[in-house]
Amino acid sequence: MNLFKRIFYFRNSLIVYSLFTFIINFFLIQLPLTGTFGYEFAAVNGLLFAIISGLHTLNFLSKSDYNLNDLVVNLSVLFFIPLFLAILKSLLTMFCSFWDGLFFYLMIDVTSIIFGVALAFITDLIFKRFKKLLFFVLILIVALIPIFEIYFLPQVYFYSPLIGFFPGNIYDEGLSPDLKLLIHQIIIIAICLLILFILIKKRRVINKHKFIFVITIIGVSLLVEAASGYLGIITTYSNLDSALNNKLETEKFVIHYDNLTDSEAKFVALSTDYYFEIISNELKVNPSKQINIYIFNNREQKKKLFGAGNADVAKPWQYAVYISADSWQNTLKHELVHVFSAEFGVGPFKLASGFNPALIEGIAEAIEGSTDEYSLIDFTSLAYQNNIRVNLNSLFSGLNFFKSNSSLSYSFSGAFIRYLINKYGIEKVKQLYSSNDFQNTFHNNLDSNIKEFENDLSRRSAIGSKSMADYYFGRVSILQKVCPRFVSDRLQIAYELLQSKNYDQAEKLFIEINEKTKNYSALLGLSEIFIERNNIRKAINLLETNLNKFEAAPYYYNLKFKLADFYSLSNQFELADNNYNYLIYENPNKDLVMISKIRKNLIENDLIKDYLTGNDSIMLNCILKLNDSSYNYASVPLLITLIEKLEIDYNTGIKYFDKTFIVNDLESSYAAFKLSEYLLANGDYLNARKYAALTLRYKGYNPNYFVMKENLKKATWFNNNYIEALKRIKFNN
Repeated sequence: MNLFKRIFYFRNSLIVYSLFTFIINFFLIQLPLTGTFGYEFAAVNGLLFAIISGLHTLNFLSKSDYNLNDLVVNLSVLFFIPLFLAILKSLLTMFCSFWDGLFFYLMIDVTSIIFGVALAFITDLIFKRFKKLLFFVLILIVALIPIFEIYFLPQVYFYSPLIGFFPGNIYDEGLSPDLKLLIHQIIIIAICLLILFILIKKRRVINKHKFIFVITIIGVSLLVEAASGYLGIITTYSNLDSALNNKLETEKFVIHYDNLTDSEAKFVALSTDYYFEIISNELKVNPSKQINIYIFNNREQKKKLFGAGNADVAKPWQYAVYISADSWQNTLKHELVHVFSAEFGVGPFKLASGFNPALIEGIAEAIEGSTDEYSLIDFTSLAYQNNIRVNLNSLFSGLNFFKSNSSLSYSFSGAFIRYLINKYGIEKVKQLYSSNDFQNTFHNNLDSNIKEFENDLSRRSAIGSKSMADYYFGRVSILQKVCPRFVSDRLQIAYELLQSKNYDQAEKLFIEINEKTKNYSALLGLSEIFIERNNIRKAINLLETNLNKFEAAPYYYNLKFKLADFYSLSNQFELADNNYNYLIYENPNKDLVMISKIRKNLIENDLIKDYLTGNDSIMLNCILKLNDSSYNYASVPLLITLIEKLEIDYNTGIKYFDKTFIVNDLESSYAAFKLSEYLLANGDYLNARKYAALTLRYKGYNPNYFVMKENLKKATWFNNNYIEALKRIKFNN
């Protein structure tokens, strides 16, 4: 029998496995993410190859006259089928990055094939019967290792010989081949090749000492797992304790941190104590264990040690929260609700029944109660009244939660859970969380409740127009984006190059991104390069040419604002003023409106160029000039931001607010609210409460009324309870 016939001899199963691989990959290239020649495509095929290569190897080993060369050729044929399909599809459509895709495919899928073959040889050595079934059992055991790592360790990422790497969170889009993945794969390949060499060359000897050989493999595996913490392949609690080596502790919680000042750490602790009381009263339950809160210095450190840089996360089963120092004020309450929910969650992970993401996130959003300083109900109503909606029936089933952009999914699930709490009470909603059974929990029709909920959304007073709805809900999910991994990764690199003034390389990357897909951030980066090269006209032309490509998307308004700034720099003040007025009129976002008003004031006072070209100190001086004789209320939040950014001490910063606050409109009310937050963060609780109360003196329509009222509650609690609360805190530095 010649080589060709031996390869395609039916008992070798190559035809069956080739056809199966072809069919699976034909469907993969039609789907979001896996349809791109990149990480997801390689990872799914890695799992496929680990199984198929093992089964195919067992077929070969079952014959007394097997030829290893034939096996290598057969596996090579299987290896090239997905590669051929992915490259063909990319040639017909577009490559995101050929080299990224090829590196991922080689690193992940070559390793998976070698691992599958080695595992098949081990299976053939140990077991005499049911070899394929037991091979699947071993694959399952290997697949469970990352689950144990996520369950018992702090990380949400993992490395595995089956799929190479899992980044841990869909909100961290940037991903490219890195050194840690290469090290992990080299270790796996080296161990597997050594096992194969021994089993092929020393089979007779190993047959006599099977037990010792198996124990040795297990020992080596455990040794590699133990060393993984030092290589960054896993993160242990020892790793976290080394990085976040300060902590403060009460009976309820332990806060782990690194570079927070004592006053910042106290503020976190008092805020946590306050949220404990609020959440406990809402959920009618207390955590049965002490909660650990890990505060990372920044998102980069968090991504390295934890795995989710852009998203703060709770692990209810661990009674642990993982957040960043720059985001904790916006996310701590939400994440604590997740931990509280462990008391009525089910299963080993103490989550909603069926791992229902809409229930998991919905209850946290419902208790949080607000989004971007708007009431959650009002915020959801904004989307609904502008025909940006989700199907609530499908949202609460399967993984449909992730199909829409996160703003929609979080808002609608949270608002609907809030409606259920208000109608049926928290105990019933907790029962729903534990059972995922609406009918048996409420003895009512889900459709009728959805209709009543949506009627309420349609009747509420609107907090904004279509422009605001587009701004907040016009983004697409990662599943809908073009080349999300490539774009996010290259954007980060390009902006790092821009910051280091390597304009030529940054420009190449920004242009490459825009050739793949229209991208707001890449356009802005490219325009900034033109500004740095003193070519304002080219920057303006770039934004003018591309502006309309982003209509009905949030980026349209940001580009309009940036274009207005460029007009200001080029002395085209009338055009600049028109753009600022457009943003004020359309009101897509309160911050854009406020800073547009500030820009107009800066133009009127001949300060705009100093402000736009100056450093933070110059910007601060410009804003102080606007507040010289009386408060420019629109600029007060920005003034506070600059004070904090420049790390001006509180005693100096508070002197900038030595004039009487007169609250008689929305701007002055919001300014008093932001000043109250600043006072609260700096330990001036009496004045924080005073300004929180002052905030509510404005009796006109106020879209931020809910959060202002909550701020008054918080400031009052701090003022009344901080002395006793601080006595309960133990510092360990």
